Parts: sequence; C-alpha cells; structure tokens
Amino acid sequence: MPLSEHIRHIHITDTLSDEEALAFKERKYVLLHSDKKRLGIRTMRNQGALIKPDGSLLLVLLKDILDETLCKDAHAQLRQVNGDPSNRPEIIGEGAMMLDVNKDGMVGEQMRVPTSVMKVYGGKTDFLGTYRYKNSAPGVVHCDVTAWTKSRPDIYINVMPWIQEINKVYQTFLPEEYARQKAYVDRIPEDRKIPQTAFTTLYVLKNAPTACHTDDMDIREGFGCMASLGLFSGAEICFPKYKVCVDYQPTDVILADVHEVHGNFPVTEGERVSCVFFCREGQHECPTGS
Repeated sequence: MPLSEHIRHIHITDTLSDEEALAFKERKYVLLHSDKKRLGIRTMRNQGALIKPDGSLLLVLLKDILDETLCKDAHAQLRQVNGDPSNRPEIIGEGAMMLDVNKDGMVGEQMRVPTSVMKVYGGKTDFLGTYRYKNSAPGVVHCDVTAWTKSRPDIYINVMPWIQEINKVYQTFLPEEYARQKAYVDRIPEDRKIPQTAFTTLYVLKNAPTACHTDDMDIREGFGCMASLGLFSGAEICFPKYKVCVDYQPTDVILADVHEVHGNFPVTEGERVSCVFFCREGQHECPTGS
C-alpha cells in the first residue's frame, strides 16, 4: 500500500465491533441522514487516505482527478440506465422480498420484490461489460456479455475512454493492489473482460442508494473503484464500522475495500449516476464466447 506522500493519511481509531458492523449487513439496513448524528459518522470531503486500526487501507479519495469533459460525456450516456434492481434485493433493504401474489389474488410460493416496493425505491441499475452469472445449472459456468451491453453497444463503446481513464487512476495510485487484480484479470479470456483494464464489469446505479452490504462477488485481491456523475447532493458512501462517510463528486474517484460493510445515504437533491468498476469472482473459469 505505498500511497503517495502527497496524500494525507488519516488513521481511524474509533470503530464499531465486527459484530456491530455485521449487524448492519444482516439487517440490510437502509441508512438515513439522521444516522450521521446518531452514530457519530464523520463526512470526508477532502482528498486523503483512511487507514484502519490494523494499518491496512480502507479507502482513498482522489479529488478532481478525472477529465471534466469525459465525465460529462459519460453522464450523457450512462444516465440512460433503466434496469430493474429487483434482482438485487440486498441493496434495496430489509423486508424487500415478499411472497408473490398470483393473478387470482392468492399468495404464491415464490419470493420477489413487489412492484409497489420498486416504485417507492425508484432507482434504476444495470451492468455493462461481461458477467459470470451465479444461477447457472450444476456444473455449468454461465458467462456472457450483459443484456444492457447487448442492447446498447453504443453506450458501452462511448464510455470506454472514461472507463480506461479510471483504470489508469487505479493503476497509478494503488499500484500493488492494481497489479494483483490485473494478474487475475489476465487469466480471463479476452472477450470476458473490459479491454485494457483490470475490470470485467461496470455496475451503474441512477438515484439508487444501497442498503448496507458487502460486495461478495468482487475478487478478494482487488479494490472497488467508484465514480459518480450528475449534479446532486447527498448519497455519500458510508462504512458504518469506521463511522465515516465519503462525499465523492463528479471528477472524483474513490478506491475502497468494498469487502467491508458499506451503504449509501439517500440522494437529497438532483440526479446521481453512481458507477462501480469491479472484477467478478470466478470469471477466470469462463469459457471463451462464440
């Protein structure tokens, strides 16, 4: 973790216990802005690195690191996201999954997120790039280009310069972590990863705050890379164990240990398109596409 000496290091000393932090995930707790005062959560707005009590890196916030024109162009493309996040109930919140109701009005047997809950949630999400799907048949490794990439290849192509710019930021500021992740990505077939990057997939969320969770599908060797687009306030990413949240704006990049419990506060105003760049666990087992 050799970060530049020009980046301020902040050592965290006040934390919750592992059990207390895990409870946020187990409850799929939806953060409220009032929790900042209730839980003593501090907001990070300036460039710097947060160091855990054990000396490892929690996150680094890099301010005004991306080209503004590239960000505006990416926003014009990615704000078109219109996917249904109901297939990820863990980010919607506690109690999101309910027994479905049949056409005859009787309670069914399958659990799903009801339309009424999705209307209140309001957010839209989708994936660009490739992905290894977890609901494959036994013994089958199901990997494919994502549905949004197939239906809108123009968006994927148009945002590629921005994706590759963020890849360069990761490589420059966390070279050791990047090298470990890139070594894994180099084992993946060329058509199962994002070209010239250490990523397989881009997850895009528009005005879609996430309940407390961990990114269990990301490889353990790497770090999560995140950027935001649009004009908004609120929606800070929070790591409750460490009593800190981070306000990252367009042109900023945050590199974080997303295997720690985290979630987002709600957007209070405007439109926010959040982008998470990651490498899918197990993607090296994907066969080459036809």
